[in-house]
Amino acid sequence: MIEHKPDYQKSIVNLVSTFLKHFDCQTYHEEYPLEGSFEGILKHAKKIVIFLVDGMGYEKFAKVNEELNFQDVLKVSSVFPTTTTAAVTSWFTAKTPKEHGMLGYILYLREIGSITNMIEFSYPGVEGGMFSNMMKKRIHRLENVFDALREKELYGGVLTHASIANSGLSYLIHRNGHIMSYYYMGDLLATLKKRLSEDWTGILYVYWGHLDGLGHKKGPDSDAYTIEMKRILTELKRFSEESLNDETLLVITSDHGMIQIPPTRNNFLKPSDNFNRLLSSPPGGEMRMMYFYLARRNNVDLLKDYFNSNYPNTVDFLTPREALDLELFGTGRTHPELYNRIGDVIMVAREDNAFTYLYSGGEEKLSGMHGGLTSEELYVPAIFLHA
Repeated sequence: MIEHKPDYQKSIVNLVSTFLKHFDCQTYHEEYPLEGSFEGILKHAKKIVIFLVDGMGYEKFAKVNEELNFQDVLKVSSVFPTTTTAAVTSWFTAKTPKEHGMLGYILYLREIGSITNMIEFSYPGVEGGMFSNMMKKRIHRLENVFDALREKELYGGVLTHASIANSGLSYLIHRNGHIMSYYYMGDLLATLKKRLSEDWTGILYVYWGHLDGLGHKKGPDSDAYTIEMKRILTELKRFSEESLNDETLLVITSDHGMIQIPPTRNNFLKPSDNFNRLLSSPPGGEMRMMYFYLARRNNVDLLKDYFNSNYPNTVDFLTPREALDLELFGTGRTHPELYNRIGDVIMVAREDNAFTYLYSGGEEKLSGMHGGLTSEELYVPAIFLHA
């Protein structure tokens, strides 16, 4: 049974739509309902900075905030799957995964004829190289927030780590943006301070990926994760007090949360396992949800039987039609490649179970994961800071 569903009335898609609407830009979805103390919070904002701390879930943030005491905080729904590829793309396009088609970390791409790591533009577990170059030639860059801002002659920019400034996912979603890069937090804050001192009106994104990386290695229940989140938020709070003026709004938020996975609940799947005979391709998706591409449509029951027998009470299965009827991927026009990319069967892990498919055999044993539909993964904070 599916634990939670994204709320596409109070989601990251609605929130970025609110920011676009503030600048009189075209939007595809309803605005996030800013009520109570949030009414009028955008009124004087000429510059909106969306600071994305990858992997910062609302529930973990709420515990840290008992000490940091941020006041203006929204609880915002992410999208499904709760993963960077889908959610960050929604932040940069103001569209749902159903519309933008970036539906997971690993996807089967008809255009390539292969499963693909959608962040690195590579075959899973293998360095990009020629594969990445081919991807950039065959996959269209996405219409995004920067296009909407440009139509109104407004600024749109992104400040991201130098190592990913032109990576596969960045290449797809940063079209027409003013791209800047940093190496360390001091570098980031210095660049941001300088940019805020300049004359522009629009939206600047900042992406910080280190918390997500640490969460994967140590887990979101670890002291390391908590201390790192506290450190980042403390630095940003100090920066806001020193560097923001009354025309600048800083929104610290995230793409998805994360859940701790006990080693005994992380099930490793090998290409030699019997269920692979039912597939036309290795599975896609995440460690907390998977897409299965069947060799024959009537293999559905055989696939379910395999997992229910070998991993009882750990997963739920959905057909693509059921997932769309539940609006798990959101509302709006269906991306033309959606059905090719999500396959024939969708598997969602229950509770703190996970499945690591050994594409190359060199996959890490991760302690923290996301992609599923627990509240820890699904909800993120949006912290509003202004002078």
